[in-house]
Amino acid sequence: MYSKKIIKWSLGLFFLHFILIGSAQQILFDKGIRAGELQLFPELSNPNNFYYLPDKVVVASHPDGKPIFSFIRYVRNSSTATGGQTITEANDAGGVLHVLVNLSVPPDMVRDAQRELQRINGGGQIMGPIVYKSGKIAVISSIVGTDGEMTRKVIGLGAAPILENEKAAVSVLLTKQGADILWATFQTPTPDLSFAFEMDARGYLSPKNVKIEANFEQIYSHKAFEAAAVSPVFAAEIKVAFDDLVNKGAIKVTQIGDDAELNKMRETAYNQLVNLIFDKVGGQSLNDLNQIMPGQKSMLDRATDMLNSARTEAKADNEKIEKSEKEKAEHQAQVREGARTAMDSVYKSRGIAYAPTSKPSSSSPQDAKATPRVPIPSFAVTASFVFKEVKRRGTYFIDLNKYTEDQRTFPFAENVGNILSKCPTCFFNVNLDDPLYKQREVQIRLVDVNASDFDKYINSVEVIMHKLHQNGEETEGNILIDKIAFNEKGNNFSMIYGWKGDEDRAKWLEYEYKTRWIFAGGYSIESDWQKQISAVIPLSPPLIKKDVYVEVDPELVNTEGVRGVEVKLSYKQGDHEDTRLVNFKVNDNVLSKSTELLLPKNVDDYNYEVTWFLKGKQPLKIPKTPYNYGSLYLDSLTH
Repeated sequence: MYSKKIIKWSLGLFFLHFILIGSAQQILFDKGIRAGELQLFPELSNPNNFYYLPDKVVVASHPDGKPIFSFIRYVRNSSTATGGQTITEANDAGGVLHVLVNLSVPPDMVRDAQRELQRINGGGQIMGPIVYKSGKIAVISSIVGTDGEMTRKVIGLGAAPILENEKAAVSVLLTKQGADILWATFQTPTPDLSFAFEMDARGYLSPKNVKIEANFEQIYSHKAFEAAAVSPVFAAEIKVAFDDLVNKGAIKVTQIGDDAELNKMRETAYNQLVNLIFDKVGGQSLNDLNQIMPGQKSMLDRATDMLNSARTEAKADNEKIEKSEKEKAEHQAQVREGARTAMDSVYKSRGIAYAPTSKPSSSSPQDAKATPRVPIPSFAVTASFVFKEVKRRGTYFIDLNKYTEDQRTFPFAENVGNILSKCPTCFFNVNLDDPLYKQREVQIRLVDVNASDFDKYINSVEVIMHKLHQNGEETEGNILIDKIAFNEKGNNFSMIYGWKGDEDRAKWLEYEYKTRWIFAGGYSIESDWQKQISAVIPLSPPLIKKDVYVEVDPELVNTEGVRGVEVKLSYKQGDHEDTRLVNFKVNDNVLSKSTELLLPKNVDDYNYEVTWFLKGKQPLKIPKTPYNYGSLYLDSLTH
């Protein structure tokens, strides 16, 4: 019987505790089990402690139970060349979808998983949810393709919540056709709208006799990365390129013994290489912000291409499986039929009537052992990256013969459900030429920022807007976003200006804004005034979190009698110096850890200091050393 402590926890009373210790969770990815409807992973230091994967998606609700959801179809009257027709259809139309979603596992599901866990492991206890490192949401629906057929399409990308019961806002700007199709599907019990999550979590892999080396020059020259210096590339595109580089020998995998999980080991190496070569970039808000290069496909179109390609490949694989099973069944039926004919001949030669009780079907699917089908993907890997400013040289070695910190991506998806029956008032049709709507609401969204980021490194961000009207009047407004406001509003902020002699409609859409970010410790960054015409201001922090992997050489530990290591990383934030500590206890056999530094996008510089704790000797300290590498490998006591 599980304790009252776990019941209280599963009701949400201890989430603050998990916010604080989330980065300290040390789960083992390769020892996961399924209990009830939850996926559980044990703790490295205590294999009886398990953490579950929060992968249940729901639309967030207001206190009155109504979903936090809105779908607006809009039209703006416009003149069209119609050859004398007096009733025409406006082309300036579309839709705006806004919804808050969260990850929420019901308490009874946790209780069921606890009971199932104790049948598997008598001493097993569910300690809480896994705290995700980051995540993305892809909003998927269907549109009419160029061939007239309906096709699945990624219509929006955004940042996902990383804590259970934490809300995340998703906003999508739809074309007229997309808005009409989606509006029609909401009249059905299962609307054609799904949220696909790809959540990143940190954990460890057990030691494996696998070594991997990678040639940076060959990686940078791969054709898949030609535009990566100026345009983001998806994680899925990087994986395809790395697979090709493995086949060409630019990335080599050396394995000692047989390991059925070699592909997962390769994925671990891929994650570390991505950290060395790329910076993760922000998600997408209402407008297609990532259409950077003229003539190049947008991020949404590329995500859709990958989605459809993955679905096509999965369907082709399943067709091959079904064809193979059918051929096996037919072959087995022929063998049985041949045996039956032979036995019939034998019986007839002896004057005995042979009458089998049943005649097997020529292609019974039960005749062959069923092969598991390849699941049809609902989305593609949507995390996106750009090249770091500093390019790496030479060859990089990765030794996985120790507990190695890894980052895994967990995908799951959920349909939005029958929102219309729950909230008819969540759906609106508006005509923007009605005098009632002669005001403009500018939406503000924080990109790739979650509520937990306010706990860790962001104090607040202030947004100031200025509008000079055509009659000379001015409108000013400002919004201060801190943790309380972010949670209350669900990342849904706006400012409004009206119509004051603005006869030039296109010019009326223009305004300017600036921001002031304040980070933990009081460090602030204020932007210049920026002109904008979009109805949405997507704001990414001017400082981003950059991973640094720190590894200690196991051979050095053994030969030098190392008991422990303390690594101090320091970096500049204006005139202030911030620090991170990474500690290793050799007895834990955990010689690979990572931490996050808060740096400008194009800056990778930091300093490190190392203190070695040796058996029977005084601690040995390496003085502050400048560095700019995403991986710090400690294989010497002197540098």
